[in-house]
Amino acid sequence: MLVTMYSGRVTPTPPTLSQEQRVQASRLAVANRRRRAEVKRQIKSGELSLEELFELADREECIAQMRAYDLISALPAIGDVKAERIMQKAQIAKTRRIRGLGPKQRAELFRALVR
Repeated sequence: MLVTMYSGRVTPTPPTLSQEQRVQASRLAVANRRRRAEVKRQIKSGELSLEELFELADREECIAQMRAYDLISALPAIGDVKAERIMQKAQIAKTRRIRGLGPKQRAELFRALVR
C-alpha cells in the first residue's frame, strides 16, 4: 500500500487492480447488492422473520454487511420516522451494520419489532 500526502494529510492509496480484478470485484458487488435487495423484499413481504434474518447474517457475509437501518425500515408497517425512533431506543447508530449489533441491541430490536 502506498501513502501519499494530500493537503498536509497522509492518505493511503488503494492497491492497483488489473482490469480483470476490477471486473470481478464489480460483479461480486452487483451480486451482493442483488442479494441484499432480495432479502429486504423477503422481509417486507413477511417471508423472512427477524430471527431468520440474523441466522442468515451469521452464514452470509453480504447480509451481515447490511445496515441495521435498512433492515428495520424494510419491515412491514415501519417507516423512516418509526425506524429512527426504534434505532434511538435501542442505541443503534444509523450507520451500524447487522454484524456489529451487540446482544443487548439485538434483544431491544426483538422487543420493539416482534409482536
